[in-house]
Amino acid sequence: MRVLVVGTNRMCHDRLHDLGHELVLLMPRGRARPEDATGVYRHTVVLDADAPELWVAVAEVLHAEAPFDAVVAFNEHTYRIVEAVADRLGVPTAVDVELFERVLDKSRTREVLDRHGVPGCRHRLARDHESVRAAVTAVGFPCVVKPVDGEASTGVARIDTADDLEPALRRLGERLERGVMVEEFLVGEEYSVEAVSTGTRHHILAITKKYKDARTFVERGHLVPAPLDPAAEAAITAYVERVLDTLGFHDCPSHTELVLTADGPRIIETHNRIGGDSIMDLVELATGVDVHELVARQAIGEDVSPLLAAAGTAAGAAAVWFADPSGPPSNVLTEIQGVEEVRGLPHVHRVDLLKQPGSPQTTVRRSSDRSAAVLTVGTTPAEALRHAQDAVAALRFRYTWTPGADD
Repeated sequence: MRVLVVGTNRMCHDRLHDLGHELVLLMPRGRARPEDATGVYRHTVVLDADAPELWVAVAEVLHAEAPFDAVVAFNEHTYRIVEAVADRLGVPTAVDVELFERVLDKSRTREVLDRHGVPGCRHRLARDHESVRAAVTAVGFPCVVKPVDGEASTGVARIDTADDLEPALRRLGERLERGVMVEEFLVGEEYSVEAVSTGTRHHILAITKKYKDARTFVERGHLVPAPLDPAAEAAITAYVERVLDTLGFHDCPSHTELVLTADGPRIIETHNRIGGDSIMDLVELATGVDVHELVARQAIGEDVSPLLAAAGTAAGAAAVWFADPSGPPSNVLTEIQGVEEVRGLPHVHRVDLLKQPGSPQTTVRRSSDRSAAVLTVGTTPAEALRHAQDAVAALRFRYTWTPGADD
């Protein structure tokens, strides 16, 4: 097949290439890498993200040269562009933009689930300072304030007292105008559920234990499989299947985040895409299931049910832990010591350096502020997690101070 690939998630791109398909890439400028020009693609075109009509026009030219059999995307940033391109070219795509809109807008997600009686939490939508204050009063302390369409923990804040609200609103900035969700703070352990839906049947691939900073909600690590007793695992599985049914998930992957409260599982948010933060790598390391291949095949219209039926059960455990040294940007990273030693450890699968020498140190408020990640394996979840945390602790970040830099 000749496939037009729009946007990121290069692991899925690689799987399509390995399966023998010819790929043409359209990539947003801010997400392009030098290697995209010499990678697995027949053509690579880098475009400004805010010019959707240009994307469609370029796709038409490429389609006239040699017709595409499918248009695919694996990252929700480009779902709307994919729909426009597929409609103009008359080429099939598996991307469901209506579903994407339902789950991107956390207010709509809550409304749909509430209407169908799916247990959730107290919540209010607000669009200015005064309505946020009123929503906080209605929901009560503690609560969480977050952009209605946010991602990667950007702008998320826990509000314990009235004094916490103004700093949170300042961090939201212009995102406040798009809408802010004020939600009850859910007490309990947090998990994500990785699934693939074939038709309207939902296949739960793994439940991931999530570790977050208590104030910023930035994720510090993930563990697969989550250490759960059978009753809790069954409750989470049944709840997520109900959520996916209610929201209309079909023929796509999903990544659903929830808290296991004393009253049962309660959703935080869900997405019609695979999870990030190397979670899919953890799933493959722990279970042997290559989720990137499943999703790549599904994106071009294949029925992946046979592959899911043949998938085995968890044979081990895997974890990722992030280094997140926090500080003012007047500190500039000069060296990361211990990298090769950590890479050489037998239980370490991969070390990713997320900040390079010359980068300013930052106050960690979003996922992109983290500095490194280490993926490890173990025979048990506890062992895999300990390996990951110990490996990150062995990395040493050295900074120099630059006069005049502002926080």
